[in-house]
Amino acid sequence: MQKAVFSCTVCGGCQSQCLLDYKPWIVDYIEQMRNHLINMGIGPTKAEKAYQEKIIRDHNPYGETHSSRFNWLKDVKNLKTDGNTVYFAGCTASYRRTEIAKSTASVLTKLGEDWAVMGENEYCCGSPLLRAGLRDEPQKLAEHNVDYINDHGFKTVVTACAGCYKVLSKEYEKWWGLKLKAKVMHTSQFLEEKMQKGGLKLNKVNATVTYHDPCHMGRHMNHYEVDMEGKKMWKGAFVQIDKVGLYDTPRNVLKAIPGIEFKEMYRNRDNSFCCGAGGGIKSSYPDVALETAKTRVQEAEKVQGVQKIVSPCPFCVTNLGDGAKALGSKIEVVDLIQLVDQALK
Repeated sequence: MQKAVFSCTVCGGCQSQCLLDYKPWIVDYIEQMRNHLINMGIGPTKAEKAYQEKIIRDHNPYGETHSSRFNWLKDVKNLKTDGNTVYFAGCTASYRRTEIAKSTASVLTKLGEDWAVMGENEYCCGSPLLRAGLRDEPQKLAEHNVDYINDHGFKTVVTACAGCYKVLSKEYEKWWGLKLKAKVMHTSQFLEEKMQKGGLKLNKVNATVTYHDPCHMGRHMNHYEVDMEGKKMWKGAFVQIDKVGLYDTPRNVLKAIPGIEFKEMYRNRDNSFCCGAGGGIKSSYPDVALETAKTRVQEAEKVQGVQKIVSPCPFCVTNLGDGAKALGSKIEVVDLIQLVDQALK
């Protein structure tokens, strides 16, 4: 029972396929089962417990210090802690994939954005704890982040992490009624908005690319409406709709880069295949995470001419990159913000 519940990536793939009336809550049910087992003394896994303790103690899952969270910003001139926009970097970009954080900072600066960072005051968003089924522990992180952002009067919160985006835009209010006064935007939304206003002048980047949908800004952000009259399915059935637009948005940005030839993988959008890293799986069941990533990379290899897998999530980029390395694949895995930074004049 423990392995069955804790070895799920909670990607929501089953939820997107299910026709039953409880489909909007399948991921929640799995996380609640984890919570129930933990309260019974069954679980979490040893690896999950280790990173949970680090998050509670150090406010990041890697056990790094607060003072080193923004080491990647040492070369940024005129760094501010106040402004219209705050960049919420997230733990993985801050400590492990700093090239993504650097590209985000570079893009914000090139666009002339009045942006700032939270510095040592940025805590883990709480996503790893939520995915493990915990509720009390991440609430403390949420309260800290919400208080800081609201107290500083930021107008917009921008994040390049799919997990952070889901938590900040949806789950703080869902679980604890905590409301951010600022508008929460994924970098892809921020870039598309700039593009629509004519503020995104991009140079040519010659590459054939495909796109991987992160579960947390894809399926996890889906909305549902009740088919009251049974016109689409049956009376009372939950019909999935997409009001957030985080399938088209990153693709629109990607396709706007001159020289980019875009090709879809067979499984995409709501039917996308998980990268394999979520739900604590990369820590607890690394072999499963790696094999899942290898499967996804092999799907990309079947698309003729693809040179890069692009995904707007540091964790997806990390695991898919591990999969590509394990396969000896020539395909490069990059974050969307890195390509935009390369192309931006």
